[in-house]
Amino acid sequence: MCLGVYNPPPHIKKIQTNYQLLSEKMDPDSGLLGDLFAQEIITHREMQTVKAGKTSYDRNEELLSVMMRKNDAKFKQFVAALRAANMTDLAGSLEINS
Repeated sequence: MCLGVYNPPPHIKKIQTNYQLLSEKMDPDSGLLGDLFAQEIITHREMQTVKAGKTSYDRNEELLSVMMRKNDAKFKQFVAALRAANMTDLAGSLEINS
């Protein structure tokens, strides 16, 4: 029995490729979490879980974990939310067609 190789969707690959940059440079406390919740990209429970992280790095890792479970449409909204929160360099690193 041969198992196929898992090929993650492009948006998950983008998060994985940029994981270190995102986990170090994102600022979830800049209004980003509230925006993601208001746009129904993340749930209230997910927002609270992210906020529970002790450090900014912990919160970023949790947020990336949450976003890796989302579909492509929610990922595109996440990228737009990064732009709106003045994290355009991070948003640019996540563009699917870059």
